[in-house]
Amino acid sequence: MMKWVFLLLCFLLLACNTVKKNYEEVIINIDNVNQQYLSTLDNAEKALLQYYLFAYGNSCNSNSKNNLKCLLLSKLNIKDECETSQINFLRSWFGNNMLMNLKLNKCPQLPSEGAVKNTIDKIVLSRKVDTLTIVIKVRGVNNLQEKYWDIEQTDSFLIKKNTLVKIVD
Repeated sequence: MMKWVFLLLCFLLLACNTVKKNYEEVIINIDNVNQQYLSTLDNAEKALLQYYLFAYGNSCNSNSKNNLKCLLLSKLNIKDECETSQINFLRSWFGNNMLMNLKLNKCPQLPSEGAVKNTIDKIVLSRKVDTLTIVIKVRGVNNLQEKYWDIEQTDSFLIKKNTLVKIVD
């Protein structure tokens, strides 16, 4: 009996000492990138950040003027967002979300020198144990149609068995 009590106490002690992530970090704010924090991201956090860069930014190339996104991708060791291994990584995290998978199938990169340009002004990641929240602010322009837009979006996801499940408000 004492053996089981001892094992239970050891288990509870280990369970209580598990590090629970709780933070709010600004990743991008106007022209500043929090490069130092990027190295601490786990796979769930990387997947979330990568997906939103994929969905909202223009593509990167050697002539790219979209330096913040390109810098972030470089720090995350991503050379090509549409590379099969990268798409499969994102698909593994967002496999249950049909809309996100549809976007991944089409690889919607906007050319960096095209008529439509998106600029990411702000990204904030926050985490409370198993819930990740991203705030992203994007401004864009379509030079051919002379249209402009500002988007500020907040989305939350539950980390569940190596997948990210969107929390619907």
